[in-house]
Amino acid sequence: MNDWQTYRLEDFIPFTPDIYWRLLERINETFWPLHILAVAIGLTTLLLALRGNKRMALALLAPAWLTSGIIFHWTYYAELNWAAPWFGWGFIAQAVLLLALAFLAGSVKTQEPSKALSTWIGTTVAMVSLLGYPLIAATIGPGLSHAETYGLHPDPTAIATLGVLLILLRGPTLWLSLVIPILWCVIGSLTLIALDATGALIPLAAVTIIVGTSIAHSIKSAARPHI
Repeated sequence: MNDWQTYRLEDFIPFTPDIYWRLLERINETFWPLHILAVAIGLTTLLLALRGNKRMALALLAPAWLTSGIIFHWTYYAELNWAAPWFGWGFIAQAVLLLALAFLAGSVKTQEPSKALSTWIGTTVAMVSLLGYPLIAATIGPGLSHAETYGLHPDPTAIATLGVLLILLRGPTLWLSLVIPILWCVIGSLTLIALDATGALIPLAAVTIIVGTSIAHSIKSAARPHI
């Protein structure tokens, strides 16, 4: 009856670290130099968000989730993990949600970057994901050939999205749009922990920062007197 207590996290991962690193290597070999274009689009998305162009920023997030779902989950990760196709559907659902939010965003008029703490935090999280995340593998991880980048790999895609959404959205819309990225970051971190990978806690750290900031902002907004 208590047999489940003998299981470790590694027992739920149906592949070895070497097989997973090889999967990352195959993706990078196949799609290079698409990585550069994907990161450039991510940086453009962040810039649009900072300028207040909500519609275009949300719309540009969607292709990253679409390509991560199709390329990573459906095409490659499905070879290793039976749950990968379901993860892929989750990524497609997030892409559809982002496009729907972009359609409902209203005016595309830009505005000056906000100096709010949430904007600075969102920008930092997004920048770490877009530019810093690929360097982890190159400097203290398994090597540059195994680097994960926004738009192709799910972890940096989800983390960067968390940052951009924190800049753009507030209230129930923000929380709705955060659900799938948060769930994936948790799954991603647990997988990397089981593989004893460098930087395994980064997705969880990003979730903690974004959720904490969102809660603090919600409390502050609720406490603000309405005239």
